[in-house]
Amino acid sequence: MKYPIKLKSVLLAVLPAIVLLALAGCGGGDPVDGYLYNPISWEKLMKDPTLRKADFTRLYAMAAAARFRGCAVFVTGKLQITMKLYDGGGEWKVPLAAVWTETVMDPASRPVTCRRNIAELAASKAASGALAPRVNSSTIFPVIWSGLPPESGRSKIVPTFEPLTTDIYILYFGVYFGERDGDGVYLTEDDCKLLNLDLPALHKLAVGNLANLALRIIPREPEPPFTITAGGKYAASLLLDDKLWDKQASAVRGELIAAVPSRNTLIFTGSASPGGVEALRRKVQQVYGSSRDVISTTLLVRRNGKWEAFKD
Repeated sequence: MKYPIKLKSVLLAVLPAIVLLALAGCGGGDPVDGYLYNPISWEKLMKDPTLRKADFTRLYAMAAAARFRGCAVFVTGKLQITMKLYDGGGEWKVPLAAVWTETVMDPASRPVTCRRNIAELAASKAASGALAPRVNSSTIFPVIWSGLPPESGRSKIVPTFEPLTTDIYILYFGVYFGERDGDGVYLTEDDCKLLNLDLPALHKLAVGNLANLALRIIPREPEPPFTITAGGKYAASLLLDDKLWDKQASAVRGELIAAVPSRNTLIFTGSASPGGVEALRRKVQQVYGSSRDVISTTLLVRRNGKWEAFKD
């Protein structure tokens, strides 16, 4: 296969393994390996103004194969791919002429346009569950939730969850394989089987990934009760970071008392801090009454490395 000089230099410098195994190896009906997809390198290739139709088709196929599990993706024409379900549930052809035409005069728009087109393809097949997304295990995070778990958008399947208290649950959110914008899904039992993870292993993985985010933890007050913010939607999830609470235990008097009134708010104090518990309750009610993504007004106490409902 011959590539334009500019594209060839990018391939050799950035994606030698992917080029050899994916771009050069999917002709003649060979499936494209989505696990070789790298979003950063893929974007560079897609934006190349000298990109040819055949190479565009293969790159699109790679992104589609990375996004979905349960099917194989083949290049079956210069601007056409075919997707075949592994379980024999059928196949369908995906013409790419319109996507190519839309982006040929604006190469910089190709990554966004292709991802949008793949998302629309997923939506059109969502009812049958044919295009359930692959999940990147390095971007699975714990999410604190209140009440019964929400239904997944995929055929109304209930996500994997475990209780923290009687009204607070831990769910697990996985970002789609290869995505960079946080698009994802709550993991189900099928996802866990695919990733070969039982619940304890899933919890350990998700909490470890949370720690790897290197969230900037900002206590807003000089003395308890402290309000922690940490990059928005994962602030409440920090409740599960044992190392964090081992450090914070020395910042308060008595036992750690905490609450997660909303997704982006975590408040804590000490059981023996003067007026701390009463002040904590007032803040919890204030946040709970003014936030959109509310969780719970339940106060939690940390004992033996675990959180449980606080009763005074």
